[in-house]
Amino acid sequence: MSYDLDGVDMGILQSLQSDARNATTESIGERVGLSASAVASRIKNLEEEGVIEGYAPLVDYEKAGFDRHLLIVGTITSDDREATLQNAIGVENVVSVTELLTDDENVTVEVVCPSQEHAETACDELNELGIQIVNTEIVKSRYERVFNHSGTEITVEA
Repeated sequence: MSYDLDGVDMGILQSLQSDARNATTESIGERVGLSASAVASRIKNLEEEGVIEGYAPLVDYEKAGFDRHLLIVGTITSDDREATLQNAIGVENVVSVTELLTDDENVTVEVVCPSQEHAETACDELNELGIQIVNTEIVKSRYERVFNHSGTEITVEA
């Protein structure tokens, strides 16, 4: 079930996605036209409703010593897809698991590790869990941007 976001909520999300580490309720309030306490209340509500799932740093894996960054495409062969997905995220060096709405090649797994040996171990464990690996690609570069683009309409530069 989705949560009904208004423009202010979208602006708050935009601010947090842009720079959550340095965003204060005061600075967000200036951007969306609310008091700091109103922003704090809205953030708490967004967290409680599960819209905001957490706060995590963006890590440059290569600089952190994890030279192998792989995207694996596979097919879940297990009858219990949900359990397979939940177990896959627990495999060492797996950082994300995405289920796709297809019959074949229905899962992507992102693996970050320091060596080829670790990558092979992760692939073996995924196979044992019931994910038949179809394709493995090495990530050369990755670009991301904040999703909540419509939130910029409500915010002003502080």
